Amino acid sequence: MSGVEDIKRSSNGLRGDVSRELAAHAAGVTHETEVVLKFHGIYAQDDRDKRRALKAKRLDVDHIFMVRASVPGGALTGQQWLALDEVADEVADGSLRLTTRQGVQYHFVRKAGLRPLVRALNDKLVTTLAACGDVNRNVECCPAPLPDRADGTLHRAARTLAERFRP
Repeated sequence: MSGVEDIKRSSNGLRGDVSRELAAHAAGVTHETEVVLKFHGIYAQDDRDKRRALKAKRLDVDHIFMVRASVPGGALTGQQWLALDEVADEVADGSLRLTTRQGVQYHFVRKAGLRPLVRALNDKLVTTLAACGDVNRNVECCPAPLPDRADGTLHRAARTLAERFRP
């Protein structure tokens, strides 16, 4: 087994020390928590534009996070889209990035913004669970409301498959 598999196996159902580390004052998280966070749609990163200057001053990197929301079938309601946009201004850099896998990404999120962001997404029935890591990430289908798709069969199938294969 790889080191990542060992971390997953000992993570108490992908919980690990996430709660404790998010409450801690440190700007970053441990390697083990980085691994577990991926399954919650969160990548630990640092601001590359500041990396060299901070390293020259022998300072720690500027810890930031990227959060990805999974949108099975790529379909969002207008209300969901507005909520996604609003939270981008509150806890990220104000932008939304749409991915080729029909996900939505938030960049430059600080650790203190992770809980409010994930909570806001969950409140609008969008999830970050399994949007990153060694998982299927997202189930895609055409989000266009074409007349021959009026019964929503494809979108229901995409949601069902996404739910079935989430950790």
